Amino acid sequence: MKLNTLITIICIASFSLPVLAYEKKHEEHEAPHTNLSDAAIENAKLTLATASAQSIRVKQTIFGVIAPNNNNIVHIGAKYKGIVTSLKANIGDAIKAGQTLAVVENVTTGTAFEVISPISGEVTARFTNVGEVVEQKPLFEVLDPSSVWVELSAFPENIESLEEEQTTYVYDLHHHKTVEGTVSYISPQMTGGHIARALIELPNQSGHWRPGMHVKADVVTDSFNASLAINNDAVQRLEDNPVVFIKEGNRFEAREVELGRTDGEYTEVLSGIENGESYVVENSYLIKADILKQGAGHSH
Repeated sequence: MKLNTLITIICIASFSLPVLAYEKKHEEHEAPHTNLSDAAIENAKLTLATASAQSIRVKQTIFGVIAPNNNNIVHIGAKYKGIVTSLKANIGDAIKAGQTLAVVENVTTGTAFEVISPISGEVTARFTNVGEVVEQKPLFEVLDPSSVWVELSAFPENIESLEEEQTTYVYDLHHHKTVEGTVSYISPQMTGGHIARALIELPNQSGHWRPGMHVKADVVTDSFNASLAINNDAVQRLEDNPVVFIKEGNRFEAREVELGRTDGEYTEVLSGIENGESYVVENSYLIKADILKQGAGHSH
């Protein structure tokens, strides 16, 4: 072999090895992805969204129980010592303000007087019977159920972010109904169980919210405009890192994202994707499964 030819071969080999090494290194660091046909995309029923700014309302979920509104409870008694001669209302009766609940005969004068309800509502207790001598004690309890309280059991980590006048969304444990209210009171004291009481006043014209009913409340503790946010359903995990699948034509790339605050529906994105990029929301787990099947990554 001629000397010139040998030198040429050595030079080509010396140049090619770094190039091949670079290409291999580039491939090793390529983001996990998969390519799907139009038919596969349609069959997977993927839904897409565009990464964009979003108003986010951060919430805390706290458990509670419905209680009577103390401002809507009255205990009604006789003005003078007397004998109950007639009862005009019983437990469970719906009554109007000014309605007669009982008739009592004054033991001193012998004249009869009426026991009148000062509010409209429902008779929730009766403490007397016909023939009893009564004096300075309640004969009836009447509750106006048009508004009630939610007594929340707030732990120390809840109390730090709770404030009066915060908006809340209260829902029963069967998710039959949701109603909006506001935090009206936060107790300055903790109980022995390190729980503080917080109150929410709720409208209750329908009567759905009955005292004793257990509920949950989502309290809005923060509200801000995120410059970039994504739907929570879009987030999957690869190698224990949160990822979102970005669509570029028929190519779906797993993009690792750094996430911020969330309201349970949308989450703030701090880095990883750009405003305006198209990402998979519903059925994103199918993209993850296809990538894992190809050996492009694994999750824990």
